[in-house]
Amino acid sequence: MRTLTAIIIDDQQLAIDHILDLTKEIDYVEIVATFTDEKLARGFIQVNPVDFIILDVEMKHTNAFRFLRTLPDPKIPTILYTGHQQYEDQGYERDMVDVLLKPVSESRLMAALRRMHKNFSAKTSADDSLGAHEHYFQIKGPVRAGRQMVRLKELVYVASEGGKIIIHLVDGQKLESAVSFKAVMSKLPRKWFKQCYQNIAFNVNFYAGYREKQVLLTVTDKTLPTGGKDRYTDFYAFVDSNLLED
Repeated sequence: MRTLTAIIIDDQQLAIDHILDLTKEIDYVEIVATFTDEKLARGFIQVNPVDFIILDVEMKHTNAFRFLRTLPDPKIPTILYTGHQQYEDQGYERDMVDVLLKPVSESRLMAALRRMHKNFSAKTSADDSLGAHEHYFQIKGPVRAGRQMVRLKELVYVASEGGKIIIHLVDGQKLESAVSFKAVMSKLPRKWFKQCYQNIAFNVNFYAGYREKQVLLTVTDKTLPTGGKDRYTDFYAFVDSNLLED
């Protein structure tokens, strides 16, 4: 299984440094960023999907439960840690992967990370093809009060065009949606859909290549623009994994 990516969010840098020190020798987890400001963390997650979060419960301007509700995927796998024992029950009731008490011990953190890894391994084994994701979501149209069902395996790419979300299907059909791009991304499985540019994401099953800062697709002559490597890290990791050495 690939390395799991995570971020740490805590308003105390010392607590972050402690977690970083405990995880530095773990080869199946990569901490890609840390934040003492939850607003910066939220902005990062919106354009750089991660597999899970290590999250302090009490922060300067919010708490972990309110923070999670503001994310594109409020149910993102999360390990909570806190100095207040009363939050344990709330964490488990809300299906957190684990709830750790500060100061976090190495043995408890390792157990939580192994549980996270096991959960992802089981999910990958049970759902290792896009065909298992039978549906995407319902969108309005074409008749009043009507709905159209979009199948994920037929979705080539989605983009914001002219103030609307346009869903491009494998048969050339284009569907319009009034939902936000962020809402669309919250519905897409990150293993199969990569955001390469502001308000553009594509299905990796239709990926043909990357050339001159453009994504080439297998079912259309249209190419998709790409953004900076510092912003779309998940996309560039995907590209690098598909490059052949000379």
